[in-house]
Amino acid sequence: MSKVKPVSLRTGAMTKEEEANRKIAENTLKGNKQIPQTPPTDLCSKGKKVYKEIIESVPKDFLNNTDIHTVSIVADAIANMQKCREILKKEGLIVEYTNNSGAVNKDQNKAILIYQKYSEIFHKFAGELGLSPSARSKLALMLNEEIAKESDPLLRVLGRT
Repeated sequence: MSKVKPVSLRTGAMTKEEEANRKIAENTLKGNKQIPQTPPTDLCSKGKKVYKEIIESVPKDFLNNTDIHTVSIVADAIANMQKCREILKKEGLIVEYTNNSGAVNKDQNKAILIYQKYSEIFHKFAGELGLSPSARSKLALMLNEEIAKESDPLLRVLGRT
């Protein structure tokens, strides 16, 4: 099954009635409260700072209370990626360790793998919030299409706006 898109991003055929019903359902599920400016208490101090930066960086009314968990996940991922970078800066990409036999070996720093996992989480959820360049491009296309529909006199006469 393909990923379900908001009705405004759909490109396939849909009747006017289906589109109207879908818009009503999406708006109902979206909620009406703005996302809280205060970050969740379970985030670390870096995560709280990132949470606030995300909230402040998006347009007003773009996010609502149903997005709090997604924003928290993104903030936590960024905070943990920053922690990994600090570890890598301090310890380096390659670390030495002594195995059970007493031999000294070199291996990649485990922080690299942790960084990679949080990077995957970030990319998955940041796209959901429109925080990546490609996600913003899709949103911009959607906005431009809506503006074009509203300003097209023929579509207004035909009642298709």
